[in-house]
Amino acid sequence: MRSAGKLSVPIAAVAALLAVSGCSEDKPAAAPASPSELARYTAAPGSATPTRSPTTAAPAKCVKTAGMSAKQLTEYLGELRSSGGAYQSKGLSLDSSGLNFTPEAVQRPCEAVKVKLAHYWVDVEKTRDATAVTPARYEYGYTLIDATSYKAGPQDGRVPDTAPPGGNGCQGTVSVVYLGEDIPVGSLPYDLELTGTTAPVPVEVNEDGVLSAIYISPVDVESC
Repeated sequence: MRSAGKLSVPIAAVAALLAVSGCSEDKPAAAPASPSELARYTAAPGSATPTRSPTTAAPAKCVKTAGMSAKQLTEYLGELRSSGGAYQSKGLSLDSSGLNFTPEAVQRPCEAVKVKLAHYWVDVEKTRDATAVTPARYEYGYTLIDATSYKAGPQDGRVPDTAPPGGNGCQGTVSVVYLGEDIPVGSLPYDLELTGTTAPVPVEVNEDGVLSAIYISPVDVESC
């Protein structure tokens, strides 16, 4: 299914999406299941020589996500912060290498979470050449490449085989991580810019369940 929008060049290059990264933390061993929503984990023993007055590390907490609705899980993952420490960085994000799962130690999920990842071609066509007073005009439409479910976590790291396809001369790509119902093409962004770079940039997708979305511009729109 295709839907067309309009965009113009030249447009200032936008900043590349910074890959969210963070060092993985040792995972504590799980204690018996608790009836409460939060399960407790016991910290792994250290290698240091015990002192006369040993202290016990406070148990880290994890959140039981099994049984959450798509809305509840969307809200939880949307608030899950990254262990990298960057302001407002997300524990589950999408970048040029794919799905990146690096939540902070507190309130991380007890089990793997299942999300959906959809990739779309952005097909670009020039509809008006540039003149001395007006820029060139382009139209674009979306074509679904694939939509697949993946599990992220509970261990930190990148989810294999989730890297977005790169753009080419007349095609860019949009990739969306979401939960629940599939994303209608009409909800995909209609304010994309031709950036002149293949670095991914974040975009907004106005649909329930969306966790992260990125856009990769075509590499040579002048040839379209």
